[in-house]
Amino acid sequence: MKQRLFPALACILLCLAVLPGTASADSGPKPAVTIQVVNAPAGTYYLDLLITDPDDYPNIDPVDYDPALIAGLKSWEDEGWYPALVEGTGVPLFGELTPGADGTHRFTYHGLPDTFRIAVSGPGGAQATDEPFTRTVFYTHLVYDWETNTITSATSPAGFYGLQFLSTLVPTLIIEGILLWLFGFRAKRDWLVFLLVNLATQAGLHLWIAADLVSVGAHPLYYLVLIVAEVPILLVELAVYAFLLQEHGRLRRAAYAACANIASYALGYFPLHWAVEFLSH
Repeated sequence: MKQRLFPALACILLCLAVLPGTASADSGPKPAVTIQVVNAPAGTYYLDLLITDPDDYPNIDPVDYDPALIAGLKSWEDEGWYPALVEGTGVPLFGELTPGADGTHRFTYHGLPDTFRIAVSGPGGAQATDEPFTRTVFYTHLVYDWETNTITSATSPAGFYGLQFLSTLVPTLIIEGILLWLFGFRAKRDWLVFLLVNLATQAGLHLWIAADLVSVGAHPLYYLVLIVAEVPILLVELAVYAFLLQEHGRLRRAAYAACANIASYALGYFPLHWAVEFLSH
């Protein structure tokens, strides 16, 4: 009896340990764009994102800033492009017109636009990139060259998605591997099945995330949204483990699949937030 209760108890305690961290209505990562400016002129300058659909949410108070530089950022309003921080957005956008302590500009939160131009305003005047930029990954790092008025580099989608895949695969293998051992599975074939199943389900998860990453990541109930992907994974693993694992009965195999998925769902997405954000710096 003790041998049967211990794995289930370990799974329950593992999940309860993270409930306070997953209960927030605003949990989950937020999309972000980090812009590094090179060859900037001496003196104070402002940088903002130009958008075509401003709204009335006040991201900053323009009276706190130099009116001449603010006016420079508004130079493209006649063309239908508006500075997002200055003119406002439909939902909050966090950022600063001036660079941070590390010399970069960071824009984040639900109001981050998918498509934008970069506008800068300094002592020598204002300018903006000619072509709009559309972000394709959740965390985007751009390098803006002031002299050429161009974006010279951006986050590599291959590197981003590769790191993102590893950031959930590795903790999932650790968490579910520990539980596989606690549930008494020792056969090499069972561990091979475990590895192949997790490679397949994690690949499927990230194909789904890649197709809808921006809307999923920006959702205020991020962990609840991920249930849409986690439920099919649970059903697949329940069926595969029940029939392909060799040791113990099907009831224990199914119990393992359920506990392992609950635990990896509760714990496995925290590294996703930290790891992919590394690419935004």
